[in-house]
Amino acid sequence: MTEEASQDARNLPQEIRSKLLRFDGDHAIHEFKYDDLPADKKQIRLLRLLPGVLDNPQIDCEMFEAEFIQFKEKHKLVKVTKKDTREIIHYEALSWRWGDETAGTYAVMILKNGALYKKKVSETLGLALKYLRYERRERIIWIDALCINQNDHEERSSQVSMMSLLYSGADQVCVWIGNDDEESKTAIEFITNEINELKNFDRLCTDKQHATKWRALLGLMQRAWFSRRWVVQEIALAPKATVYCGPDQIPWRELAIAVELFVEVETATHRLSELMKKDDKLGLIPNWFEHISELGASLLVNATARIFREYRNGYGVPSTRHVQPRRSLLSLEYLVTSLSIFDCGRPHDSVYALVAIARDAAPFPPNSITERTKEALIAEVFSSELEQKPYPLDYNLPYADVCKDFTLFCIQRCADADPVQALDILCRPWAKDWRPGEFMPHDPKTDRKKERLIEPQANSHSLNIAYWGDKAMPKYHVASTSTVRKWFPTMEEQASAKERVDSAKVQREPDRSKRHGNKRRKLHHVSEDTVPKIRELGLPSWVARINGAPFDIFPHPGMDMVKMGRKNADPLVGIPQDGHRNYSAGQSNEVDLKSLKFRRRARLGHYSLYVNGFRFDRVKEVAQVSQAGQIPASWLDLAGWESARRLRSIDDDPGDPPDEFWRTLVADRGRHDRNPPYYYARACKETIMKGGLRSNAVDTTALIYNERNSIIAEFCRRVQAVIWNRALIRTEKGILGLASENVRKGDLICIIYGCTVPIILRKGGLKTDREREMEIAEDRVEAMHRVMRRCEKFRARKAHYLRKSEEEKQQIAKALKQHKEDAINAEPNHHFASRRKSWYNKRRAHSADRGEEEEVEERGEDYRPQRPGSPVNKKKSRQRKANQRDPFRHYEFLGQAYIHGMMDGEAVRQKFYANKPDHVFEIR
Repeated sequence: MTEEASQDARNLPQEIRSKLLRFDGDHAIHEFKYDDLPADKKQIRLLRLLPGVLDNPQIDCEMFEAEFIQFKEKHKLVKVTKKDTREIIHYEALSWRWGDETAGTYAVMILKNGALYKKKVSETLGLALKYLRYERRERIIWIDALCINQNDHEERSSQVSMMSLLYSGADQVCVWIGNDDEESKTAIEFITNEINELKNFDRLCTDKQHATKWRALLGLMQRAWFSRRWVVQEIALAPKATVYCGPDQIPWRELAIAVELFVEVETATHRLSELMKKDDKLGLIPNWFEHISELGASLLVNATARIFREYRNGYGVPSTRHVQPRRSLLSLEYLVTSLSIFDCGRPHDSVYALVAIARDAAPFPPNSITERTKEALIAEVFSSELEQKPYPLDYNLPYADVCKDFTLFCIQRCADADPVQALDILCRPWAKDWRPGEFMPHDPKTDRKKERLIEPQANSHSLNIAYWGDKAMPKYHVASTSTVRKWFPTMEEQASAKERVDSAKVQREPDRSKRHGNKRRKLHHVSEDTVPKIRELGLPSWVARINGAPFDIFPHPGMDMVKMGRKNADPLVGIPQDGHRNYSAGQSNEVDLKSLKFRRRARLGHYSLYVNGFRFDRVKEVAQVSQAGQIPASWLDLAGWESARRLRSIDDDPGDPPDEFWRTLVADRGRHDRNPPYYYARACKETIMKGGLRSNAVDTTALIYNERNSIIAEFCRRVQAVIWNRALIRTEKGILGLASENVRKGDLICIIYGCTVPIILRKGGLKTDREREMEIAEDRVEAMHRVMRRCEKFRARKAHYLRKSEEEKQQIAKALKQHKEDAINAEPNHHFASRRKSWYNKRRAHSADRGEEEEVEERGEDYRPQRPGSPVNKKKSRQRKANQRDPFRHYEFLGQAYIHGMMDGEAVRQKFYANKPDHVFEIR
């Protein structure tokens, strides 16, 4: 609701204000249909919201098209007209909580070419439009649910890649957080009239009459809009934002200041929690504001303040000369993994919603392969020189492939900066918990474009690809195996299969030639039992699911609202930070990008990741899993501290806790991931003595809120962050550790190169020769498909280039030449260093492969080879056996682990002295 009519709106009953037009009310009005947008232009649709009053349930609007055109260093939005005129458009963008728009029961009326159509919307979007429209003038606004054809995946991918232009180019972003209630009115008035007046802020934190107001602010911060992933970039890119809640509104900056003050006071002093205890009604619940810093509103304010750095001149105006006015500071991996509390409707958006604001990625639509802009061409050709790598957004991809692309992107980008921790992404929860069948992208238009016709050469089992879609393609040879022959039969086999299928179809299907005319498409039929069915792949174990995230919002006892709470321990690898890592279990062993492989085997039903590493121990004993951060009594038995279980009174002394036990409880780290203080040992003893161990577990939550001891509370909070939903284990070497709740006896404890913490792997069954042959065959088929897609890409690019005029070709050549010169001038030694490193690696590999005779000749006649029983030959023999066995083994990834005394490279040193071989782990 706008400011000019907000007072009148409050006087209307909410039942009248919230009334909307039903979609199925008027059957004479047809449903709105979209016209296609050109893929080679940056065109969007805009909604002209026509005037209306709140007591009118019908929402009228008009749809028109506009295009982003570059003026000097900025993009301007101009209206698309038949005449060659450019009218600059000023518009606003809507940020709101998405619902299921396809199942919406309400309607908006859209005027198109003089005719009126209706479009389905949810109640949330309908109310937003009703409150945002002016009474006497039009309002131009961009809304993703209405301005994008959500059923066209190619258009959606293209439009999502322009989100940064859309939100940064808007005059303001209108944030709709829902309808108003008494609690929201109290919170907004509290922010506007009291919190932002800092002179009285201390009184607000101590006077118990303000307790209900702080609770109202907490309720406002937990509205559904604050948990949506897309809002991070929408607010970060907005030049200005206003928050609307029914007829009430407040500038985003004022709300952000209030949230910052709320979080700062509570996390630093817990003064607000003490204030709530003074209230007779609210004081019965001790942990109102626990984990407030992990709330969506807190993370949103913190993230949007850190994403960009703005450069300003001496007059306080952003500078656009020589430097960019905004520069992104956070990597894509950091954004996706640290903002896991934010939810999204489509699983693809867990990554795609944050690409536009990452410092190392730039969104590009997949259709830029066939319809290319100049920016897309430059970005692809010089992607290795760009800080922001092109990141394609493709909603037609299966979600397992989206996860693979993101994982590979993070590994490659981290390998450039710190290859020792490039594989830590495997231990950070981020992926939406998805299973086959929950979301399958299906776009009929895209499916028709991707139809394939494979014609094997007659009387031969080598594959010759004649066509890809409707384009003629060169023929490629694939080595023949029995599996390939089964999946791709010869022409004679296809002909016999076709006769059987056609004869069966003639008996049960009518002739459709009259319906389609005489132009019937000729297809090659293959028997269904000849070709193995391609399975829909679920997420492999090396993709860390979001259900393993430390925090979530859920109902709590005694509260009439959902609240942030802990549900898992923090990841041991921590959040991605440049130049910092919590542990160094792999010491200086870096990830090898050449041996790192992803293998998609849809016909065999698995997605494999190949990594290098070694095994150094095995799980021998597993104790009870820690529930709700409690320390089970069985943990003391496993740690060898039995005397603590025999306590009869508070005066009994159980002795000091074993050093490895209390250090394991805190993962050998204190606050801010630094070395633990010495008083943690004494705090551990007090915790065990006073935590109710006689009830079979130490209740750390009760100690935090009831003990009134800040040292014990600090220790218990650290313990909860480490052990929550983890199990205490003891290895075959007698070492204590912590692992995931799914670990069991016999699981392997390993180090993989490029990961800073140990991991747990579970052996799968050994592969048979037949299974191995099928894997090789499918790998060859997938390689062939990649080659075909690359050829299609190059052919489409060349055809698109040849259609251009000579003037356009010269402009592209000039732009490419200038960009190449700028890249070389920016990093003059980059290419030389790269060539030198490549030469050194080749020389080292060549030296390792030389025969013994060349080695003797170089070292002289005094050189003697190692004896058969020498340690060097034993190591080579073990490595040779490992290389022979590894292709027939596969593993399940069970997550990260803390192994006491092995977190800073001790396992690597033991491997060196024990001559243990390296392994290639196939993780499924």
